[in-house]
Amino acid sequence: MVAPRTGKQKDSQDAYMEKLQDIKVRVPKEYYDKIKSCAESKGLSINKLVISLLENEIGEKILSIREKNKLEKDSSE
Repeated sequence: MVAPRTGKQKDSQDAYMEKLQDIKVRVPKEYYDKIKSCAESKGLSINKLVISLLENEIGEKILSIREKNKLEKDSSE
């Protein structure tokens, strides 16, 4: 059984989620398994596969919140 989140954990998760924006992609059901297999064959989640494709299209690395925070922390030291 998973322990319930503490107030501090909830606040931290809420703050993290506020920094994100959802993009919903709808595809016909018959393509879902093909997309999932493609992602898995590359060792990626569907989300990471889509981000990778978007990075190639826009020519820019899309950093996760964790990656941004690490860069900011490293540059301030």
